[in-house]
Parts: sequence; C-alpha cells; structure tokens
Amino acid sequence: MQRVNPKMSRPKAFALLFLMLAVLGLVIWGATRLFGDKPTSGVNASLLPCPYSEEIRPFGKNVLYYDGVSLHCMSDTGSVKWSFQLGSNGGYHCSDSMITAWVGSTVFILDANGNSTYNDNLGEAIQFARIGKQYVAAVIGDEDSPRLLVKDHTGAHMDEESDAYNNLILLDVGFYGKNGEYMWTLALDVYGTAANSILNTFEVGKMNTGETSLGEPITYAMVYENGKLRAINTRKMLTFNDRGSEDPSASVLVYGWHYLANEMPERGDALLLFAPTSQTESMYDIRELRLISGNNDKRYSLPDSCIGATIWNRTIYAVSGNTLYCAGMNDRRFTTYELPIDGSADRLIGLLSSGRIIVSSGEEVYTLTLPPRT
Repeated sequence: MQRVNPKMSRPKAFALLFLMLAVLGLVIWGATRLFGDKPTSGVNASLLPCPYSEEIRPFGKNVLYYDGVSLHCMSDTGSVKWSFQLGSNGGYHCSDSMITAWVGSTVFILDANGNSTYNDNLGEAIQFARIGKQYVAAVIGDEDSPRLLVKDHTGAHMDEESDAYNNLILLDVGFYGKNGEYMWTLALDVYGTAANSILNTFEVGKMNTGETSLGEPITYAMVYENGKLRAINTRKMLTFNDRGSEDPSASVLVYGWHYLANEMPERGDALLLFAPTSQTESMYDIRELRLISGNNDKRYSLPDSCIGATIWNRTIYAVSGNTLYCAGMNDRRFTTYELPIDGSADRLIGLLSSGRIIVSSGEEVYTLTLPPRT
C-alpha cells in the first residue's frame, strides 16, 4: 500500500513562508548595501573648539570665530592658530587672506597670521567695514547720512564719499574687478514715496562710474563674475559691466528663488546656486535646487529636505540632518553619505577653500570633508 505524507499544518506553513520572506529581505538588503549608491565612508568630521555663533565664518582654509572679546583663527581640523584681542561689541569681515575688524570708532586690518598691518581711530562710530584684494571700506557716522572711507591695506587714504549718501542708508559695500580696483555700494532710500535701492559704482581713488536705481525689489546679494557685476534681488538678477552700465539683455528672472552660493572659475561663467524662497525662510527646508551658469538653467530635486546647499569643484552638495548629498552638473541622481557626527546637523554655515563645509549640530560646530563625485 502506498504511503501518504501528512499535510503540513497551517501554522507551520505560515512560519515557513515568513522565514522565506525574511531570508529574501536579507538578501535584498545585502545587495542594496553592496551595490547601492550610499557609501558608509568618504566624509570625515572635525569638532571645532567653539560653540555655535553667527560670528563663525570661513577664512580661506581656516575658520574665524569672534567670542565677543577676541577673534580666533582655527584650522579646518580645529586647532587654534592665533587669537587677536579686539574688545567687546566689535565686528569683522574677511576675504580668503585678509581681515578687517572694528570696535567703536577704531578699525583694524589683519593679515592671515593675525598680525595687525594698520589700526586707527576714525573719529566716528563705525557701522561696518569690508575688505577686498587691495582696499578696505569703512562706513561711519549717522545711519541715514553716512560717510564712506576707503584705505589700502597699510592704512593710506584712498577715497572718501559722503554727498552720494545724503538721506540714504548704506546697506553694503564690496570690491570687484581683476585686482579689486572697483567698488560697489548698495544704499536704500526710505524717505521717498516708495522704498528704492540704489547701486553706485566707483573706480577707487578716481571717480564715481555710475549710479542706478534698482527699484522696490530688495537687492540682497552682489556677485562679480569675470567682467560682469550681478545684482540679485527678489525678482531679477541684473547684470552690469565694470563701469556700472546695465546690460538689460543679460537679466535673468529669479522670482521665487533665493540665492545660496556660487563657484567662480578663472574663466567662463560662474555657477550660481538657488533654492525656492519658500523653502529658505526661517528654518531651511530645501527640497529643490536651481543651478544657473551662462545660458544653462537646470533644476534638481533632492531626495530629502535639506538645511542648506553649496557648490564646490563643479559639484552640488546638500546637507540634511544626517546625510550629505552630492551630484555633478549633469548627474541624474544624488550620491548619499552618512554624516559622521553626534546628533543632527541643523545649519550649514559656510564653505572652506580646502573643500570642507562648516555645519552645526545644536551648540557643536564641525567641519566636514566633501567627497569627490564618483
């Protein structure tokens, strides 16, 4: 008589099915880890010896921090290189290699090693100062009718302007040109029937080269791009030449987009990075990016909400709480890297020339290496 095997019970069948699904899941997970696009290494972190502050800024390959009394320079891995006692209620601005600092009516110029090349009392309270390749500009006096003083890095007097700013508030100043020989100023007329931004351009020590009314849209960034001065407002990106003459054909509509960062090549067009204005208000919640370079205008969708983004070595980098995303200009998807820090990143502070970014997590501040695009 033929023997009949008993049927498998329903509980045993479910148990066997569950086991098979579990094994299949492990196989898929292993394959994803092995062949997926999420490396577990490639980003190194260094903890900086300072708490988070709005007074932390990139300084070439180094990091500057003003603690309310002294200015400290740290390497990109966190070692303190030098400190300079400034005094309380001061401020500073830096290029990649020079610093101007001020407190009260006294201005200082410091080199990359923290040595003061010049300091002087300008006789009136300093609102702010800016440093370029050759010159320093200091805005002094009354808020609504200020004076602008320009000196070279040794303190020699180069230029002065006051008449152009009667009944205006000076918002910002900067230097441009191949050797920083030109200067722009951005002022605001709040006494007219409507608020109006005014752009002035100068050749330092020679003449006022132009004055342009930019209208009601708020101009919040100026970028110099190999012979083109870009004025970015809440509606358009306007383009001027070195002498301050506008090129209307080169204007770009950027309404609804907020400027984040740029990369400036030695030749050719800059890479200008934007994010939706609605995603950069208050706490950043960036899910889209826009890259403008010459006639190219490309959009990117991020895999997750990010706290900030920048561009380095023709690669876009975006940071979320626990992940770094990177993509080249022509990539269709982002490569992802886990952040090797305690806690979650909540601010992207800046980019160092060495290819590191500064991020904070609560009160802790780190520099992170940017991995090359694979």
